[in-house]
Amino acid sequence: MLINEMLHLGEDECVFLAEESLEDLIWLPVTRNIVAEASDFDRAIAVNDRALALYSEAQDLWILMTDLYSESRPVTDLIKCIDCERVNADADDLFQAIVECLSVSLMEGVFCDGCSESGAPRHPEDRISRLESMLKELLGGVLDDGSSVLEVGCGSGIGTMVLRALGINPWAMDIDRCEVCQGLRAGALDPRRTFVLDARLLPRFFSTESFDAVMGFMVGLIDDSNWHIWRDIIVKSSSLSRNTVLYTVYSKREAERIADLLKDRGWDGSLIDNSQSISVYDQWVYLGRKDRH
Repeated sequence: MLINEMLHLGEDECVFLAEESLEDLIWLPVTRNIVAEASDFDRAIAVNDRALALYSEAQDLWILMTDLYSESRPVTDLIKCIDCERVNADADDLFQAIVECLSVSLMEGVFCDGCSESGAPRHPEDRISRLESMLKELLGGVLDDGSSVLEVGCGSGIGTMVLRALGINPWAMDIDRCEVCQGLRAGALDPRRTFVLDARLLPRFFSTESFDAVMGFMVGLIDDSNWHIWRDIIVKSSSLSRNTVLYTVYSKREAERIADLLKDRGWDGSLIDNSQSISVYDQWVYLGRKDRH
């Protein structure tokens, strides 16, 4: 595990994240309790004065806490008050290690009482081939294998598989924990680059224009009743892209909503009719490029 490498621990040593999700890293419900009782530990390792791993000999495990994504600083304050070993790590590497910890815990059922899902997720071959052909045509001269991409609403990983086939290893996220777990277990999603989160919280973890491109395959269904939610998702997700955004939807009306929304935010967009009678997926595409003028 990446976190073991970062802390210079052996692979056989157990390291768990104090919180159960990235969202909890904003509010720190468990971390606050641990900090309040932090006298009961046998070893401590601080990472960049913003993360702290505490070891309990009685339980033979490490608990990692961080307040890097929170407005409060309980972990930072604790580090100042205790004797601990210290290691340095890049913030991006720390985030990736945290993501892997959460992904592995998810796959191992740590967060679930039981799993109602069975079998591998369904990834239709015809949709995969259509997506691959479409992305080659639209983005062949725009992105390459060195491009940084965030996929929003990855589900069980069909879009991620297509991007990998094109040489791009994206960061992938979705709010549906069960779908992400299925994709991780099936090998469609990379545990070091996949996380569960409400997309409206993405700016708490990534700065503006962190990626070359942001994509979402089959966002929606978007209608009048939920547009206020999707509006927030599209705006906040797109703000993380430097150059390119691409969203596929079912209907032309959904694509037009996205186009009108992003036009006022500096995106020069186009709508592509990708409809075929044999499929309901990815019928319309919004492709936006950043207007720098």
